[in-house]
Amino acid sequence: MRVDVTPALPDCLLDSAWEFYRDTFDELRVLAVNRHMLYRHEFEELMADKRNEKYVIQDDEGVTGLAVMTSDLHAAPLISPDYFRHHWPDLYVENRLFFVHFVGVRPGSRGRGVFIKLLREMYKQIEEADGLVFIDVCTYNEDVHQLPDMIGKVLNRIAGNAVSTRIDSQSFWMYEFPKQTADA
Repeated sequence: MRVDVTPALPDCLLDSAWEFYRDTFDELRVLAVNRHMLYRHEFEELMADKRNEKYVIQDDEGVTGLAVMTSDLHAAPLISPDYFRHHWPDLYVENRLFFVHFVGVRPGSRGRGVFIKLLREMYKQIEEADGLVFIDVCTYNEDVHQLPDMIGKVLNRIAGNAVSTRIDSQSFWMYEFPKQTADA
């Protein structure tokens, strides 16, 4: 199993990668309030944006793993580079802060070992820069899949030690207006 790392996804892989991405993250369209899934045109722009490294694993049937990471925080439109510049000014200037747009793995036997392989390859760049890495996880993936804990365990195996810290969270609130009954 080989991880191909490229600044731009080759056009010949775009349709296969889009189908993989759509199938992998489709459930989040209805499980997360914030939009965690790119539209096709956004996906194509991200795959062509050379400021973002693409990590691709394929088998004979197509893409089995895809991840995107950047140290150019302006290449991640849904985060605030100012936040990172404020909290880690030296690391920010030195491009040693990494943001992971997403990591996707084909479910079932075709995806066995792919997640760890992707994280191992991504960690090489972070380790070389002596950097920090940030991810965005919706409540569903945190509660149901325990994604931050799982990533921490994998990174502990890869790096020897990984300490996770929640740096921010966002909550969505709903306000209802129940009608009062005549008995009240």
